[in-house]
Amino acid sequence: MWPAIWPLAMEGLGKFTKTGASLLTMAIAGGAVLPLIFGWLKDSYGMQNAYWICLPCFLFILYYGMAGHKVGKKQ
Repeated sequence: MWPAIWPLAMEGLGKFTKTGASLLTMAIAGGAVLPLIFGWLKDSYGMQNAYWICLPCFLFILYYGMAGHKVGKKQ
């Protein structure tokens, strides 16, 4: 998924490319934090309920891939 997100996010940033790349690199921390939250939810509320933490993440990825990467760009 990362190879698809990176070029969509970097396209058209111009002088802000370095900042955009930095923010995307820091977003990797979400991949380190969310599994810990998932594990805590699983232990506290059960496996089925823990999957609710994934839903907003996947919905945002779906939105970004379909339309979000176009926001603010001239068609």
